[in-house]
Amino acid sequence: MSEPTAVQLKDEGNELFRQQDYIGALAKYTQAIALDDKNAVLHANRAACYHGVVYMEKILMHLQATEIDPGYAKGWSRLAASRDALSDWERSAKAWQKALDTLPKTNLTPAEKRQKDQYKAGLDAAQTRGKTIKDPCLARMNAADGKFPWQIATEMLPELRQAGPEKLSSSAWVISHAYEEFTKGVGFMNELKTIPHPQAPGGLAYSGSLMGLTYLTNGLMRDERAFHISDPDWITKYNNQVKFEATARQAWHSDGVETIKERAQKRLKEKGWSDVRPALSVTVRAWIMRGMLEGRMRDAPETGVQFLKRAIDLLEWGRNVWKNVPKDDRGAIFQDTFLRGVRSLHLKMFMDAYGTDPGLNSKYPLEHLKEEAEDLLKEEEIDPGMVSSFYIYPAAVAHTMIGFYHAQTAQFSDDAFASCLSYANGAKAYAQAAKTYPEDDEHHAFYLTCAMNCMRSAGVSIHDFNAVAVSMRAAVPKMMKIWAISALQQGGRDDKIQANLRIADDLMKLVDEGKLTMKDPVPL
Repeated sequence: MSEPTAVQLKDEGNELFRQQDYIGALAKYTQAIALDDKNAVLHANRAACYHGVVYMEKILMHLQATEIDPGYAKGWSRLAASRDALSDWERSAKAWQKALDTLPKTNLTPAEKRQKDQYKAGLDAAQTRGKTIKDPCLARMNAADGKFPWQIATEMLPELRQAGPEKLSSSAWVISHAYEEFTKGVGFMNELKTIPHPQAPGGLAYSGSLMGLTYLTNGLMRDERAFHISDPDWITKYNNQVKFEATARQAWHSDGVETIKERAQKRLKEKGWSDVRPALSVTVRAWIMRGMLEGRMRDAPETGVQFLKRAIDLLEWGRNVWKNVPKDDRGAIFQDTFLRGVRSLHLKMFMDAYGTDPGLNSKYPLEHLKEEAEDLLKEEEIDPGMVSSFYIYPAAVAHTMIGFYHAQTAQFSDDAFASCLSYANGAKAYAQAAKTYPEDDEHHAFYLTCAMNCMRSAGVSIHDFNAVAVSMRAAVPKMMKIWAISALQQGGRDDKIQANLRIADDLMKLVDEGKLTMKDPVPL
């Protein structure tokens, strides 16, 4: 009887892997590598097995615990968490439900209440991720009464180009170019072809463009509001694109940062920049996309923060280690603009994560948010949209985070004077953020209203409050030209703006009646 070939062993390993027999698959891949040690796919598959083995060992351990004591809630929750790590959402949901069922139905202790909340959150997340996600972004946006911002902005570009320098500061440049790049990435996803192939993992090979991730991430970093989904199979197509690019470029998407640092330097010595540059690009861009998908689509900003921070750590390390390497060799991901784009996304995601655990003792400290924002502000023919996307907009985001830091600090302060001072600092930072955005961007008007919210609590004069209201009245019509429909608008943007304008109107009426003066503080 002839000995099995590397291809036969790989196919057997693939089948065992599908059955979650990671130890059996590991043995098959190891035997195949002994026959064909230059096959990158075999090494990648074996690495995936090591990941699976670790979590399967945990699963077996936790299963044993639940068999010994089926009423042990923590045993079920740990089993569920291990299933989560393998994206086994159906079994994860069952384990989270078991954990909930073992808790008392009434008279829960404070610790049991915390457990119940944790298990319920785990169950909800597993059930959500186990379903096919259909149109999550556009489900919150209805353009029945008009056009989307990127459509309006694209139509405005010829007029803006003709107007010259005086129209360089417009959000139309940003959102139109962001949409163009994001859409191009989606186009490459749609063009990807699957080809039955007995030697490929899962029996399928792919054929298409290796630029899908590049355009998707470039679009997101220009302006994440360009992200939209109009195809119920979007997630499946995206996952196939990532698999295709990661396999073709031999990326390290499933490895940790420290491991990648070692392997990248080793591979650089062996194969050079032409091999390492695209591998690093796919790795970092896949993390950026994963961070945004987790944070925005799956409403898990805590996970989103982790992936975006992972990308920043690798980028900052590479910029330091290869600082003397020509830019064309090390690639676009190590450029200043790229890092600024990722850091801006990370700041916004960090703020969202703070919202899951607010307070002065948050797992996502306000001080860290403020320090990162201040650090971003220190950094210093491109199209106007590029300038805004990677210089002006990140600076505006940084001012926004500083405003958020002061507003939250004020909210949790027990000292009335300190709280008042923090609100004043928050108003100043929010106003600077609004000033940094173009006047026709929705964020310009929105952060003016955030500044007004802080001003009301800071006890500023009616004169100063009304001055901001005047600026906001002028900004709203400009905003509506492009941003009449947006996720922020459908989240209550206009109601918040109009509420502050009504307050300003009421105050001016009282001044006209002689009941207040312009020097009086805004009453709470």
